[in-house]
Amino acid sequence: MARKTWVIHLLIMIAFLCSCACYQHYADYSLEQEQICHFLNKKHVLNLPNGTAAIVTPHHMFDHWVVNNDRRCTFVFKTREREGLFAVIHKMSFRRDKKGCIDYVRFKRSDGHSTQKFCGNVNLLLSPISESYLDSPENADRPRDYNVFAEYDPIDSGWNSKSSSIETEIFISRDELPAGQSLDLTLVYTPFKDCAQTNPEKYSQLGFDKCIRKEYMCDKIFNCHPNICSDEVSCVYDRFPKDDTATKVTVGAVTTMILCFIIFVMCLWICKKSQKLCWSSDCAGPNACSRPTSFPGEDGGQGSNRGVPTAPMLEVAVSSPVADKDLPPSYDSLFPEQSNPARS
Repeated sequence: MARKTWVIHLLIMIAFLCSCACYQHYADYSLEQEQICHFLNKKHVLNLPNGTAAIVTPHHMFDHWVVNNDRRCTFVFKTREREGLFAVIHKMSFRRDKKGCIDYVRFKRSDGHSTQKFCGNVNLLLSPISESYLDSPENADRPRDYNVFAEYDPIDSGWNSKSSSIETEIFISRDELPAGQSLDLTLVYTPFKDCAQTNPEKYSQLGFDKCIRKEYMCDKIFNCHPNICSDEVSCVYDRFPKDDTATKVTVGAVTTMILCFIIFVMCLWICKKSQKLCWSSDCAGPNACSRPTSFPGEDGGQGSNRGVPTAPMLEVAVSSPVADKDLPPSYDSLFPEQSNPARS
């Protein structure tokens, strides 16, 4: 029982370490999932319960972008009733040329309104808007602080209140990437409520009487549409976050060591249970582990006095002594005069 409890604790620790690499308090989705990017472009609807926000990021799709066909992904995030929804492009590196976007992201609200195609280089944590996007001819007249990389679906306050939803279309061209260029994308979807209908202990006010959950405030992730509110204002954190590659490597190494140790312990336990190894202190041979034991009643109650069988003794044949042979006569008997000079 103690061994089982110990193994359960180790499994819980592994699950905790693996969860450290994910976004806390968010529903984490990857572009590789069929719910997000189906290979037949099938559209899936994903629900966001209890005001939980979602993040969509690529895990390994853009590591080596060498494909034969264009990639198109379509999915919908949907909230509960009496909730609105923000959709923000938190980070993006999509290609564009003089004609327009080669790769793009486009949002569509529940009322059918669609945004324009978004592309270029975006990192809201470092810069509010991409310079390359503003320098394009169709956006030359926009002010420098105008951020368009977002959309929102307002709360339906009618008597027949409906949930809010935003459909997202992602298109990635099969064209080969130029040398030194890479693709990247991070999308954030956050439900919001009217502050009058929220618990002040769990929700924070942003602006225009809109509230989101407190754990999404000042977490280095932009959840709010910039034209309505901001959840990353007056926050105290590093403007240029450090690379977390070392942390991920450390977590992976520790997790691997724990898994190897668990596998080793399980192998020992299996060997002991199947008697593949000898665990007795008086192990003396290959059959020692399976040495028969006597039980009370088998020999008339004399099991404790029963003799222990011993191994047969080896008989060693000893050769008989060699018979004495005739020896040659001694020197004295052959030459007595030389051996006894006194006689001469």
